[in-house]
Amino acid sequence: MWFTLGVETPKDKDSSYGIVVPALCNEHYSCYSASDSSKEIAAHSAEAIESILEEMLADGFDVLGLEDQGALIYKEDQSYSFCDVWLQIEIDVSKYSGKSQRVNISLPESLLAVIDRKVENSDLYRDRSHFLAIAARNEL
Repeated sequence: MWFTLGVETPKDKDSSYGIVVPALCNEHYSCYSASDSSKEIAAHSAEAIESILEEMLADGFDVLGLEDQGALIYKEDQSYSFCDVWLQIEIDVSKYSGKSQRVNISLPESLLAVIDRKVENSDLYRDRSHFLAIAARNEL
């Protein structure tokens, strides 16, 4: 899943980058982080996102039901007016969907070949099962 990051750039040499993940901010949770350098923004954001997702999952929150509205919407929200840069980061949320269960399905060989080529030529998918899980989530 792609998460939008709002970033507040440092105003002086003694300040850090402030980071917020609006899709994970609601009446029960908030997701903020900080980074001393721009090179660390992705790593610190991913750590903060995964920490909140684990907490949400432990609380029984439907993590797979999350929706990111995107920078164009969040930029207009006064709650995030401190953010002067907007970025996106992709986090694999499939591990927060519960235990995997093996299933037996039948698909045409030609479709399997297309799926396998897509998986092989893309960094987005770990394997055929991962591709099919993402496709199913997108359809549902």
